[in-house]
Amino acid sequence: MSNPSETELIHMFKGIPFTTRSSLELLKSLDTFDAREDDVLLGSYPKSGTHWLAGVITKLYNTPITLTSPIEFGDVSKLEELNKLSSKRIIPTHLDYNMLPSNFKNKNCKMIYISRNPKDTAVSMYHYYKENPHLPTVDTWTAFFDLFLEGDGKDKCGLGESRCICWPCPWCG
Repeated sequence: MSNPSETELIHMFKGIPFTTRSSLELLKSLDTFDAREDDVLLGSYPKSGTHWLAGVITKLYNTPITLTSPIEFGDVSKLEELNKLSSKRIIPTHLDYNMLPSNFKNKNCKMIYISRNPKDTAVSMYHYYKENPHLPTVDTWTAFFDLFLEGDGKDKCGLGESRCICWPCPWCG
């Protein structure tokens, strides 16, 4: 069985590469998403412990809450499903802050940004890439690590300029 090529697994949206897990139709429809004031948004670089932290947060509430998969994964029906869920939604995302649906900002939803030691993130992401047929193949740790380090931490991020989580920082302005 041959592996799909990178061009079959990656597409661009607003200059940022996304895997085919994020349909273009969904990405274009994100601004129509109806955020709620009690939503909790978890923003992170992929493989930074998003689901682990979401599990912890679910234990903090005394009321039922719904943990979703990242808002940018799936097709446009994902937004319809999210809109039907009861309140107290925990919604993970790997989107850049500027790509978030504007309703999250307008309704002052709680937002938690998760940061993990980049070395741990790289190791976790390497194993994820090796085991996931929906991502480009990376044969060796050395090849993967070189791609991971390509970023400059500002305009260009690692993994062939894959998505960088650029969130406003209260310390950096």
